[in-house]
Amino acid sequence: MRIDTVTIKDLDEIYNLERKSFKKDAFSKELILNLIIKNTYFFKLIDDEISNIIIGFIIFILDREDRVNLISLLIRKSNQNKGYGTYLLNYALKKVKEMHKIKTIVLNVNSKNKAAIKLYQKFNFQIVKKIENYYQQKDSAYLMILNI
Repeated sequence: MRIDTVTIKDLDEIYNLERKSFKKDAFSKELILNLIIKNTYFFKLIDDEISNIIIGFIIFILDREDRVNLISLLIRKSNQNKGYGTYLLNYALKKVKEMHKIKTIVLNVNSKNKAAIKLYQKFNFQIVKKIENYYQQKDSAYLMILNI
């Protein structure tokens, strides 16, 4: 198991994972490419040195001088409930905390995604607001915040 920065070579695999998981709410290939190019905090979890299959990824963007927004955390469906989300989120949070100017992390999560909500709460994210009709499918989202 290894975590590395996403590169342009990963674009197709990341996009396919995004599309399979988030369907109509998936990021476009162009947006993913821009996130890679702009040196966003974009990390991938790889299963081993030999296969280099991406198990999951996480994306943070700096949206204010003192805040980052966790805009995506995805673990391949066949690899969910094995601790990989915890492993990847823990790694990424350590990287964010190394940026001493960051005081807050925000994210939006589908209010029906109980597993994701539980994961974020394990890391002390707090639900601060429910946003109705947030997603294209009209699902609601929770705004969650972690002060660091």
